[in-house]
Amino acid sequence: MNCAECRENLVACVEGLLEREELLQCQAHLEACADCRAEYAAIGHLQQQLVARGQAAAEVSLVEPVMRRVRREQTQPERDTIMTRLFTRWGFGLSAAAGAAAIILLTLLLSPKGQATAAEVMTRGAKAVAKLRSLHMRCQLRTPPADNFGFIKPEADFVNVELWKEFGGYGKWRIEKPGRVAVMDGQSTLMHIKPGNVGVKVPQPAREAFDTAWLHRIADLSDTITDELNNAVARGWGLRLAEERAADGRTKSVVTVETRSSLPDNDYLKNKFMDDSDTRRVYRFDAQTELLEAVQVYLVGKAGEVLIFEVNQIDYNQSIDPSVFQLQLPANVNWYQEPQNQPGDEKYAALTPEQAARAFFEACGREDWIEVGKFWTTPLNDPMKNYLGGLKLVSVGESFTSAAYPGRYVPYEIQFKTGGAKKFNLALKKDGKTGRWFVDGGI
Repeated sequence: MNCAECRENLVACVEGLLEREELLQCQAHLEACADCRAEYAAIGHLQQQLVARGQAAAEVSLVEPVMRRVRREQTQPERDTIMTRLFTRWGFGLSAAAGAAAIILLTLLLSPKGQATAAEVMTRGAKAVAKLRSLHMRCQLRTPPADNFGFIKPEADFVNVELWKEFGGYGKWRIEKPGRVAVMDGQSTLMHIKPGNVGVKVPQPAREAFDTAWLHRIADLSDTITDELNNAVARGWGLRLAEERAADGRTKSVVTVETRSSLPDNDYLKNKFMDDSDTRRVYRFDAQTELLEAVQVYLVGKAGEVLIFEVNQIDYNQSIDPSVFQLQLPANVNWYQEPQNQPGDEKYAALTPEQAARAFFEACGREDWIEVGKFWTTPLNDPMKNYLGGLKLVSVGESFTSAAYPGRYVPYEIQFKTGGAKKFNLALKKDGKTGRWFVDGGI
């Protein structure tokens, strides 16, 4: 069972309505997937609220009009429980209008009046783009130019990030920052990491890939509504509405969402990636057109708030040049390769993360590139050899984990042959087929 199939069954799982085989598959997936476990916990919390307030819900005058609207969108068999009457499929599997209607209903039932008003503003924004053909967003993010699309660094300068997207079917999309670009052309999905000239290919179309899901959620406004409002209700996130007057006299509806990461404060990856951070997200809608015009995301930490991301321009339904969705790669691109065992490689599967890190750095120091390649998944080019070659390993510490990462981190200190030193954490991921640790980042 994959994530999509599991989430389709989460409400029924919470309600105890799954057949035994489906239940076992769902439970097995939940044991292995932290994201789906968090969704399961949120739905369970919401169920408790709905059960506690079910009688009050029946008396709310908006229930029947909203239900009629949902039923007009799609008629299907229902499981006769509070959760399935008000939640299953409607918030997750129907059209944007039906999902939005169900979410408004839940928000009105469980939240203060101000939150319901904010929900309505976001829902009208989704309806305004319900038949969207294309979208172009110009953004900026505090991050290193070539690092992961979702990686944030509050002390870094802003770099430009752009998203182009065509809707319909699988559609097409392109996301680009100065040192990294990802493109889905409707047939396959590619990424080019410019430093190191590394190429990664997924041989089929993907709705999102390469740590870009958070940007797609902003571009797909109906998904934004589902995520933000469901979490506001189920997880107690703050949600409020204000109005402001722009310099040109137009009124703006400003929806603010106070998000909280599911990671504990002492987790290594807390506040390092968009989806694992405590943030204050601000959405600005034009009150007349009801279109989303701008987004700001502030990282919330012990020292206060820092603006880390903003959408400065959104172009709706403008023609996009077809060449945007064609990624021209250098002829000598270094393609990511699935790890493979060669004869004699069995010994590497027995290494601990600390031993793997030490063997990797010591091989770099000897400039033994064949040995380095045992821990590397792309061909080593000359710039990378010049960077790593001849280094001196000073220390390797005890490895540790993060709830948001499937591998392990190994603290290290090295000195480069060209001068200078570095202390950081090497990310190592164990390959399921070979049983070996491979470098996944941190250098």
